[in-house]
Amino acid sequence: MLLRLILISCLALFLFACAPVSVSQPASTITLPAGATITPTVQTSTPTLSTPTPNVEVDPAQAVGPAETPTFEPTLPEVTEAIPTITPNVTDAATPIPQPWANSSAIQIYSPGPQSKIISPLVIYGYAIPGYKHKGRVDLYGEDGRLLKTEDLQLNTVYKWAYFYWPLPFAINSAGELGRLTMSTQDEYGRLTAVNSIHLLLLPEGSSIIYPPGDLDLTERCKLEQPAQGQKPGGGTLTISGKMLPFNSLPLTIALVGRDGIMLNSQLVPLTPDGANSVPFRVDLPYSLQKGAWELLTVSQFDDRIGGLMYLYSQEIFLNP
Repeated sequence: MLLRLILISCLALFLFACAPVSVSQPASTITLPAGATITPTVQTSTPTLSTPTPNVEVDPAQAVGPAETPTFEPTLPEVTEAIPTITPNVTDAATPIPQPWANSSAIQIYSPGPQSKIISPLVIYGYAIPGYKHKGRVDLYGEDGRLLKTEDLQLNTVYKWAYFYWPLPFAINSAGELGRLTMSTQDEYGRLTAVNSIHLLLLPEGSSIIYPPGDLDLTERCKLEQPAQGQKPGGGTLTISGKMLPFNSLPLTIALVGRDGIMLNSQLVPLTPDGANSVPFRVDLPYSLQKGAWELLTVSQFDDRIGGLMYLYSQEIFLNP
């Protein structure tokens, strides 16, 4: 019996070995959570395609390093907005401003002209020889002498005269009043070197009426003949002479002011206006000095309608004892 079972088993193994191989394995069943999916990942032995690098010999002088960075021509960005152009707002309509000439005043007010009717803001423009640190100052006075507005101006220029443009807001409580617009400069010692003024009619509302300046308003009103530029006078008496186109009938004030701010001497010189003509003047001004010193010679005239200076001209001279 045992031998029979062994023979049957051997026959079965022989028949199985001789049969063609067709093995079919059942797919494994994997239970996934609800909503889960499987994304098959395919692995391939094909290498990633890349552009082959040719074996090229490079001239060392032209080598740019291990990773050459391409160079592109600079391209300006597309302009979508207009580029603003800075233009000084001289007036509502463009007005040509002539350059100062040799006999021009140290301070020239091109606008507003004398007797203009002004509402706020007052816009002043013109030319001026800068004071210390390229500064200037504008003051607006009411008819009773009160200061309505004051502003410091920066007078930057590489030339003799600097162009200035400045709005000056103000407020008055009357229906209208006389005003004086005054511009001035100082030197490094705090001495006034130039003053020029115009009278205006100030209005609280309405429209401004701007009058142009006349030629005489832009010309230096004082022209000194003595002492001459570069002269170093001495002897205890300084002779001062010249011509002046006065604003009014008030006398001139002629003074010598040192760099320490002390007035060496001053004297009033009466004048009689002659319309649009300059009037000659002359004065011998005594002084006392222990040694030579720089003195600022000033010729000025006060306002006959509103308190304060209307005009001042200056020239620094070296004065010997």
